Amino acid sequence: MDKVIVESLDSDFSGIVTAPNGKKVNVFFAYPGDELTVEYVKRRPRQRSLRINETIRNHEWNLVKCNVFGECGGCTGQHIEYKEQLKLKFSPILEGFQNELGISIHSIPSEQIYEYRSRMDFSVFPGPTIGQRQRGNFRKVVPITSCSIQSPWANKALKDVQFILNQMPEIIWDRRSEEGGLKYLTIRKAQNTNDGILIFTFTDGFESHPSMEKFRNLCLESLTQESLVYCYNRPKSEVSASGRPEVLRGKSTFTELVLGRTFEIPFDSFFQPNPNGFLPILSFIKERLPKSGKNLIDLFCGNGFFSLLYGESFEHIDGYELTESSIEIASKIFEKKYPNKSHTFQIANLFMSIEQLKLRENATLILDPPRAGAGKLVNQWIRDFGPEYVFYVSCNPYSQKEDVSIFLPKYDFVDGIIIDPYPHTPHTESVLFFQRKPI
Repeated sequence: MDKVIVESLDSDFSGIVTAPNGKKVNVFFAYPGDELTVEYVKRRPRQRSLRINETIRNHEWNLVKCNVFGECGGCTGQHIEYKEQLKLKFSPILEGFQNELGISIHSIPSEQIYEYRSRMDFSVFPGPTIGQRQRGNFRKVVPITSCSIQSPWANKALKDVQFILNQMPEIIWDRRSEEGGLKYLTIRKAQNTNDGILIFTFTDGFESHPSMEKFRNLCLESLTQESLVYCYNRPKSEVSASGRPEVLRGKSTFTELVLGRTFEIPFDSFFQPNPNGFLPILSFIKERLPKSGKNLIDLFCGNGFFSLLYGESFEHIDGYELTESSIEIASKIFEKKYPNKSHTFQIANLFMSIEQLKLRENATLILDPPRAGAGKLVNQWIRDFGPEYVFYVSCNPYSQKEDVSIFLPKYDFVDGIIIDPYPHTPHTESVLFFQRKPI
């Protein structure tokens, strides 16, 4: 075994060490100056990995609020001062845009660095255990009784469900023996209303198991949360809050309030995990929307979030999204909120074809693509045919930078911000605003 010292921190909050073979290796939950006793372990033929046998911490972890930090696969930066977290994850992004594209972006820290997540998904394993997957080990779940980045309401719900599972551990899905049925618990709590919902994900077919009647009654008697939903999906599907629903009590949706707008969010639908933390981006767009704009193009529209938020500012909305269920939700909610407004929400695989894209006069484009980016076809379409105004929202500024480089020759960069809606993690969100260059 050898001893190595953590030299510095990377942008994902991992510590950087020089391994005995001279290569740089990233180690999570470490800080510069920590001493690690390590050895190489053979994983596969011709493949070895560095295993940490002992860690001597030469700094205090007095910043850490979570009793499972260092095991849980969620947060990776609680041991780092928040100002240093921001510097680590913002600096490479800001420097990249400036040096490679000549774009200067403003950074905005989070006002709330704990109790900020409105959705948490917990794995349920025999034990009974409710928790998060261990970092680097999908098969092991770290038990969690309280999470410092979710609300007190959610932590109470977590304890309430644990109490129930202690009484009926046989209800839990055993992935080895394939007995039981409960795989996941999802807790969703609105930030700006009193709405909250507990979602239990079971294996398909388990709804008719003899033990389910007792479990249903136990949940109804012991849980005080207003809305309880069961859903069922394939036994081998490791996906939470997805599948055929059964409303045990209350409703299958919850209500959130954003910028004065009410959103009714289905139990299985994506919604910003930190709506209040996302407000700087929403306000940024709202303040810069063109007053003369007639049409909005909403690419990768999901459930129509931006269309619903800014719909009153436009005469017509065109939304495009790959997922059929999301388009159905977007159309239904938009028609309810704006019954007399012209709109079309279409299913479109924008990575494969852009033939459906329509460019109407006086249009503004908002796009919020997946982490991998908008794709070559979309970026080339923006370059060649895009409207006068473009707002590019991203959960991955690195892929955003590559996308922007494609259409930037035809656009002037106006303004942009990067925010930190997920403190203690390396994830960021950004929005860039462009105006087409005059011909």
